[in-house]
Amino acid sequence: MKFKNILFLSGSLLVIVLLISSCEKMLELPNDSLLPEDKAFVDEFSARSSVIGVYALLQDVAQQIIILGELQGDLLTVTKNADNDLRQLNEHRADVTNIYADPSAFFKVIVNCNEVLHKIHRAREYDENISELELATYMAELKLIRAWVYFKMVQIYGQVPYFEEPLSNYNQSQALKSKLDSLQTEDYILDTLLAQIIEVDTFELNMLEESPFFAIRFNKFTNWAIQGDIYLWRNNYSQARVTYDRVADIMANEGFAGTTRLPYLSTFNFQDVNWKDIFQFNYSSGPFETLAILVVPFSKLYNQQHSLQRMFIYGEGGEYLVRPTEYILNAYQAQQVIRYEVQVDHERGAPGDLNRGKGVTYDSINGRPVVYKYSLFREPFDNDAGILVYRTADFHLKTCEAYARLKQTKDALAHLNEGTLYKSAWGTGTRTRANVTSVSVEDLRFVDPVEDLIVEERALELAYEGHRWFDLMRIARHRDDPGYLADKVAAKFTDEQKREEVRNRLMDVNNWYLPLKLK
Repeated sequence: MKFKNILFLSGSLLVIVLLISSCEKMLELPNDSLLPEDKAFVDEFSARSSVIGVYALLQDVAQQIIILGELQGDLLTVTKNADNDLRQLNEHRADVTNIYADPSAFFKVIVNCNEVLHKIHRAREYDENISELELATYMAELKLIRAWVYFKMVQIYGQVPYFEEPLSNYNQSQALKSKLDSLQTEDYILDTLLAQIIEVDTFELNMLEESPFFAIRFNKFTNWAIQGDIYLWRNNYSQARVTYDRVADIMANEGFAGTTRLPYLSTFNFQDVNWKDIFQFNYSSGPFETLAILVVPFSKLYNQQHSLQRMFIYGEGGEYLVRPTEYILNAYQAQQVIRYEVQVDHERGAPGDLNRGKGVTYDSINGRPVVYKYSLFREPFDNDAGILVYRTADFHLKTCEAYARLKQTKDALAHLNEGTLYKSAWGTGTRTRANVTSVSVEDLRFVDPVEDLIVEERALELAYEGHRWFDLMRIARHRDDPGYLADKVAAKFTDEQKREEVRNRLMDVNNWYLPLKLK
């Protein structure tokens, strides 16, 4: 890697953002509004600003993960308007020049976390108003942010450089130079991350009763989410189930502000407030407080916009670069509802999944299928829907997956369908809550058919939130079957030759990971 000077810049969230150069693209930074390093950690405000500044950097990471997590999977494909980078990604032939394979945004977060972690203690030396607990909270947040970003990099690139030292030590540390030019294994990185986030799982991180904005900060639920995801990724199903259940148990008994807030406990409430309204991103609303665990916020008002709405929509404000696949459209339309009388908007949903299908996750504009989830409640040029990183439905379904993998297939289906309201804090099942009929298998002795139902439900519930490609990777790893992933992804191509090319490419596990350019 190549490095230049360390810069302190004014950030997009109207706070100080610490930016440290890393890979070459990271070096293209503006030169205005520079803040000397000796003024960066001098009081409570500057310490808090440096942490919030790191959060600002997650905006680029989050939208990149949406594209990587969906276009490489089987729910999204390109239109004729797509550029070569999108086409490469769709066909799993991206090279190091592909803008979506660029690791710069990820490394920006990591190097800034490292720098703040090593220097934030200075603020307490200058300002006695900063308590030890406040300082510990900031450091825990930064370690969780770094862990999440590194985990996503492992899923995307396989092996990456791992370092915790500040880049300000670069010229004085040969060891740091060596780390930056070498790749660490998945096992080494995940072992390291787990040890670090378990260590900070010791206090009520960011569980402030007076704050309605808990879901835009890393908190103890986010910690458990990352732990559970790592356990599930590594086939440690028992520990994954226990960890995910911690989220449900605490939310059901305490909530974020000491009250019961788990939405699944409302068995037959099928109104939109239980699902669709989360995409309004009203951070102090009831639906958001019950359904969201971590979101990366955007705001047109503060010039914080992304490109997702523009990429997805046809017509005004859109470029229509990518679109839903036939697989997911057919999956929504094949669903059978339990109660039609709860449908308020008769223009939406039919046929099929009334709460999550047409007019919500996807829509049709002038006969063209579009991803609509990022246009809900928004005008054509807004481009500022929040990006959900973690929400309760994600963990409910991963809990089902863990039960299935532990051969507790009956419990897995119960959680998926009606739920186990009196046996588990997860309460009502995902399908009952979504107002769609139960699913079943012929023989509960076999895990794969149950797991297939769970994976399809994750597509229906979480489409275009950045999960699908990583879901397919995880299941293929569970089964030690590259063909599972290869067949799923290849099926979205109508051209027989292209379909076979993509399938053959994905039969090699090494081709699941994007190339990583270090120099």
